[in-house]
Amino acid sequence: MSKKSATKRKPKVAGGAPPQVAKGASPSTSPWLLVLGAMFAGFALVMSLLLVLEHFGGLSLPGCGPGGACDQAAESVWGKVKLGDFEWPVSHLGLAYFGAVLAAWLASRAATPSVFRYLVRIGALGSLGFCAIIAVEWLLCVYCLAAHAGNFAFWIAVERARSRPARTRLAVLSFIGVFALLTGVLGMLEWQHRDRVLRKGEEELAEATQSIIERSHRAAEPATQPAAAEPVAPAVPVTTEPAATEPAATPPAPSATAPSVDQPVAATTEPAPSPPFVGRYRFGPEAAPIRIVLFTGYQCRDCYSIEQQLMQLMAERNDISVSIKHFPFNKECNPFVERDLHPNACWAARAAEAAGILWGSEGFWKMHHWLFSKHGVFETTAQLEAGIRELGYDPTGFVAVMSGEEPLRRIREDVEEGKALGLFFTPMIFINGVELKGWYAPNALLRTVAEVAATNPPARTAHHDHPPAALEKCVADWRDQPVRPLPADAQAWVQGAADGAIRIVVWGDYQERYTAEVDAIIRAFVARRGDAGYTFRQYPFNSDCNPHLNERRHPQACRAAQAAEAAGQLGGVEAFGKMHAWLMERQGNFNDEALLSVAGEFGLDADAFLAAMGSDAVQAAIADDIQAGKQLPSLRWGTPPGLHAIPTVFINSRYVPRVRLDDKSVLDLILEAAAADAQ
Repeated sequence: MSKKSATKRKPKVAGGAPPQVAKGASPSTSPWLLVLGAMFAGFALVMSLLLVLEHFGGLSLPGCGPGGACDQAAESVWGKVKLGDFEWPVSHLGLAYFGAVLAAWLASRAATPSVFRYLVRIGALGSLGFCAIIAVEWLLCVYCLAAHAGNFAFWIAVERARSRPARTRLAVLSFIGVFALLTGVLGMLEWQHRDRVLRKGEEELAEATQSIIERSHRAAEPATQPAAAEPVAPAVPVTTEPAATEPAATPPAPSATAPSVDQPVAATTEPAPSPPFVGRYRFGPEAAPIRIVLFTGYQCRDCYSIEQQLMQLMAERNDISVSIKHFPFNKECNPFVERDLHPNACWAARAAEAAGILWGSEGFWKMHHWLFSKHGVFETTAQLEAGIRELGYDPTGFVAVMSGEEPLRRIREDVEEGKALGLFFTPMIFINGVELKGWYAPNALLRTVAEVAATNPPARTAHHDHPPAALEKCVADWRDQPVRPLPADAQAWVQGAADGAIRIVVWGDYQERYTAEVDAIIRAFVARRGDAGYTFRQYPFNSDCNPHLNERRHPQACRAAQAAEAAGQLGGVEAFGKMHAWLMERQGNFNDEALLSVAGEFGLDADAFLAAMGSDAVQAAIADDIQAGKQLPSLRWGTPPGLHAIPTVFINSRYVPRVRLDDKSVLDLILEAAAADAQ
């Protein structure tokens, strides 16, 4: 062998060690790291998917209902990305991102190129920022936190992986393709969801506008005692508080029928003096054709939208009066709310009232508009005082007045009145004493005022406006509901008159106490009438038999549903009714031995009953009721389609928004109203 040949020969590596890796290459990433990274990204993907399904109504997640932690996070300024007039939920963005990074991770087999590594780092920083917001704003959405935790774990896995520039193109194309696909699908679904909500808003708005027009032209009852006459206030931007008396006018001639909209009432006779439905500070004339009273909160996003329309009306029209009442969603001044949805809402309302106390009506309205321009937030006393100077006032002593008892007393007075009127969300708008429903439709307030004004309603005062009390409102809310075709029941056990004029359908759970309360009222009503039929549909709050839930809140709920359906399968409606009543009256206090014993008392064979409870027919009947509940359309504004709470009650195919008010049941009043309608 020549010396030249010897220099070319590669020496053997002692001990059989692998050869050195050539420059520019890198060893493969561990398969375990690939699996772990996929698990972490997949976990974050699933958490985001749950939030998206909740948004669209595919699931009812604990803590995500109206007013829950997830709902607060979603409705906050951080819960949506604004794209012009379109708002893109952050949960949608998270689902598209986690799906894209998971696809890129798997496509590159965890041999991550640098561009992908930096992309994941940016995503981790985004999660860190959102976690900081969650902590500061106290928006404790469990599913959001879980998604961010999965993202952090995935980032760590990416940092541990080897880099392989050769796979850059594959990873980037996978990320872009999946992100674009998911974003497109979510965009289509979001568009359909928004369209459903807007259609419902338009329906409610049309009905409310017609009610306002009819009420505006309804003849006033002749006063039983004369009212002192005074000039009608001019339509100036700011007026003083309303006087205690009303303008007098010649009463109209008695008529057998109420005047039509085409022939409006010309007189302005008022009923006997009664408490006027008006705020402390009225904008516009005392007697006006259109009188707007608004229950609002300065940190409420929907209230801000209505405020923009209200400001336009106040600037353009001289035939309206406007007044404000407070309903802050903050427990510091509102004992009727469960959570502090708006942390500074009480102090913002205090500031408005303090401005009114110190500087009168003009001061109140200036502060009112300033607070909305700041979304109800002033972080320091110095910031508040600077704002007061901008309004042209001296802030000396303002904080002392704002912190006193009088502003708080006034706010609580409004809150009590709102509660008495059945208020459970803001804004709540009244025009001429009639609640404006469907206010969330585009420019709803502007459009309604224009339509009402076009009918030339007579000028009246706040003494003419008498919104229904809360109990009456609950009945009116039911009457105002659209008739909805309910999903078919493959096996309906109708107690009472199967073809009666009054048809009652309830989705509920045998172990849920309000379901039992509602059931007792309905069964008593059906028992004393011959024209009412009652159908109970199963919605057990237990994931063992309800795939739309992820908790076992009521451990025996599935067993109870099986018992009722099995009794019906074997003994028909009569046996179902007996087992149904027995289960409702013994919530959480039964076992299989007790079930078999009572089945025998009802004339059912114990062995056949036990076999029927586990049969495919019974499971199918329960599944049919559960699925029917999820097929229901959106029942409340802002909520996705499907059943989200139990009991869910329908009377004559109209949804019952409230079955109780505080400690009082209102269901019996609604049932009596339905009975009166049937006569």
